[in-house]
Amino acid sequence: MKAVYYFYITILLICLHQTALAQQPYLQGRVINQDKEPIVFASVHFEELKSTISTDNEGRFSIKLPAKPQDLHIRVSAVGMRTRLLLIKKQDLAKPVFITMEGLSYTLEEINVRPLYESTLNSNSSIVFDEEAIEKIQAFSLMDILNTIPGKATTAPTIDAPQTITLRGIQGGAYDLNNSLGVPIIMDGIYLSNDANMQARAFSQWGMSSAALGGANGTSGGDVPFTGIDLREIPVETIEKVEIIQGVASAKYGELTDGAILIDRKAAKTPYSFVTNINGGSSNFSISKGFDLKKKLGALNLGINYAISNPDPKDRIKQFDRWNTSLMWTVSPVKNIKNTLSIDFGFRNDEMKFDPDDADQQTSLTKNTNFRISNRLNIDFEDKFVDQANFSISYSKGSQHSYKQWLLNQLPRGYAYKDTTGIYEGVVLSGRYIAEEEILGKPITGSVNLYLSSKIETGEILHFISYGFSGNYSNNGGQGIIADPDKPRWINQNGQNARPYSFQYLDPLINYGFFFSDSFNLSLGNRKLISNLGLRLDQQNSSWSLQPRLSTTLRWNSNLNFNAAFGISTKSPTMVHRYPPPTFLDIPLILAYNSEDALYLVYTEKFLADNSHLKPSKSSQFEVGARYQTKTFSTSLNAFFKSNKDGFHTVQSYRKITVPEYTYQFDESLREIIYQSTGKTIDYYNYGGYKMGNHLNSNSYGVDWMLNINKIKAIESSFNMSTSFIVSEENNKSFDVVNLIQPIKINSESIWYLAYPPKSNNKKLNMLSKFGSTTHIPKLGFVIMANFDLFWYNMTKSKYGTKIQQAIGYFGSDMNLLPFPEDLDQIPVRDVTLNNSNQPFIYGCLNLSVAKEIKKKFRIAVTAYNVLNIQPEHIEYSSSNSEIFTVNKYNSPLSITGGISFKF
Repeated sequence: MKAVYYFYITILLICLHQTALAQQPYLQGRVINQDKEPIVFASVHFEELKSTISTDNEGRFSIKLPAKPQDLHIRVSAVGMRTRLLLIKKQDLAKPVFITMEGLSYTLEEINVRPLYESTLNSNSSIVFDEEAIEKIQAFSLMDILNTIPGKATTAPTIDAPQTITLRGIQGGAYDLNNSLGVPIIMDGIYLSNDANMQARAFSQWGMSSAALGGANGTSGGDVPFTGIDLREIPVETIEKVEIIQGVASAKYGELTDGAILIDRKAAKTPYSFVTNINGGSSNFSISKGFDLKKKLGALNLGINYAISNPDPKDRIKQFDRWNTSLMWTVSPVKNIKNTLSIDFGFRNDEMKFDPDDADQQTSLTKNTNFRISNRLNIDFEDKFVDQANFSISYSKGSQHSYKQWLLNQLPRGYAYKDTTGIYEGVVLSGRYIAEEEILGKPITGSVNLYLSSKIETGEILHFISYGFSGNYSNNGGQGIIADPDKPRWINQNGQNARPYSFQYLDPLINYGFFFSDSFNLSLGNRKLISNLGLRLDQQNSSWSLQPRLSTTLRWNSNLNFNAAFGISTKSPTMVHRYPPPTFLDIPLILAYNSEDALYLVYTEKFLADNSHLKPSKSSQFEVGARYQTKTFSTSLNAFFKSNKDGFHTVQSYRKITVPEYTYQFDESLREIIYQSTGKTIDYYNYGGYKMGNHLNSNSYGVDWMLNINKIKAIESSFNMSTSFIVSEENNKSFDVVNLIQPIKINSESIWYLAYPPKSNNKKLNMLSKFGSTTHIPKLGFVIMANFDLFWYNMTKSKYGTKIQQAIGYFGSDMNLLPFPEDLDQIPVRDVTLNNSNQPFIYGCLNLSVAKEIKKKFRIAVTAYNVLNIQPEHIEYSSSNSEIFTVNKYNSPLSITGGISFKF
């Protein structure tokens, strides 16, 4: 075996050496604009070489060709320019290539205002939005772009509530939290991490799905723990490209289970650009500029964005504000080296102000500030073992403040506040006061990434080897949960009361991983097989995971491609999963009060939480597809199966607690309440809390079909269609623990707890089609776009299909789950209302957008959502009382977004 090992190492070194020494030709070229000026930092992608390089300060580029050159497909893109696609025959590779690019304008004969569905280096089934398609959407945040992809309903822009994305899943609840957590946002190669966000109440008291600090008056708060990034924080005006990976991602990307969102921002000389969009009570303003610093100092891009939203302009009680500023300095000091320094600052305030008409005097706010600095270094080597190297490093620090108040008016209440186990006298509150909840966090995240690539020729096959390392750091130095015993909001909620909990002394989370992939092309007669074999090894929460990522495309001919992919991926638990506050069970022993004295005697039992056992959540996905393209139309069909395992969720548990019994009386001489033990004990069975575990499993499968009909010159119109059919099956492997009102006898033992199958296990099905047309009149710089969403079917059905559930076991005195004895006369059942619903009819929603460009600098755009204001209704009657019913409305009312953009 050792001899075989040395043999392969020798062969590999020989291949590397021969590759480095071979006198290989170069393809050289230059990219210019219509005024013959060089375009600096244009991106030139060579499909067959799996390489992307940037033009230098003179607009030139040069790339080493393999020893046996072949035809090259080239994609050239630049900020503010229409993307160019070129085919260079192998006999022309020795000639210099001169590429002229046109500025984006509605006066061009061809424009692209729709997303592209294509295979990229990152995935077989990516959806790509370029700069022009992004500008058309009139988005207030990244979420508005994502709502236009297949399977997502097109909705009017809104930034009044947190926005997170889910891909290829329709489960809801905790499943959605896990799905969103597994979709990282990667901006300019840097992960935007939410792993240090701990803005949540103790989930042992509330459960994971309810632990986020909500807004006042039933409104949604601005905190997004347990999930991904709040997309309201990401404006779109400085974005050049968005790539959405729904399927199997390249081995390059870690910390994901359900896809990824890749964002490239504008990094080149651009004119001043002012953009504003207004929709109802929401307004968005942005100004940006890219400066050419000359003398090889590169380009400096600056952007400022401000958004404000008020869902009800009549009272201005609820308000959302967002500020974002960004600076990017891109420089190429010498040939083949490019460096980009990015500095970003963001502020977000989600506030419910005091309403004079509200007797409860509710207010809430969520304030977040964040500063991030990052640097990316790209080096193109020549005649070396490494062809390209990319090194990036990032540091981010934020400040988070969550606050909520509520005027309470109730009877005197006892409140427990000590953080040790024992019996003591708590606080008797008057019952009328302004209650407060407050959480202060200071999240800190950092990342480092090193990506290397090489080319190795083995016979007729050219291998594109990429490999590297990535590491992520998360910490939180905030004051944490602030609990004032004089102003508690919740008293004895699930037998618990809030205690102060500092984030300052928690251990940081450090995750890292390595990846290796080999991409190669193989000729099979007249067919070509393009494959990528990747492997990733991640260390997450002290757990190692091996993740193969395999994808292949078979080019049947110039029109037809088939593709398939399989991949395993994982996502580590975040700090809020790993470090919950201790659990304090507070059992009242005496609560007595009169006009002269008050007494609250309480027993507290403290439990320290240890979630080091949490494993990373895991996803396995398989997808197949086909793509057919002609000069007239293009179509693609993708089918997938995705299995998610070990998702994070909380399950409720109870424990038996035995406490002393006390009596009390009012002492007239001392004028106080005195108490003494009776010598007896009392058993309590209804105290417990929620515990975090890897409980959630689910399977999702479906089909996406896309069709694009190219522009028909006679009517100046193009058409597109997409249909998404998806099924999700939930499989929560925990169980529901039910505390009985009266115990039952099993083997002469009083049983207080039974275990039942989780009633949350559902099967969901959704089918949505999107139809669109684009009418473009170049001479007028005029575009009309119509989009029609057709909702075919939406169903939720319980896995059990009945309202009666049979218990699966019981908990004995040691609180271990036991099976029922065989001689038990009848296994207990429970009658629960399970979640079964069906969309009552097929309905649709028509959206219309009109845009006019004036002198290639000024654009006016108006988009009407649900332009016909069709809101079908369905009346649903109660199964127990025919006089009780609810009216369900489908589609939101007519909403109009108006906007202007001006470049100068």
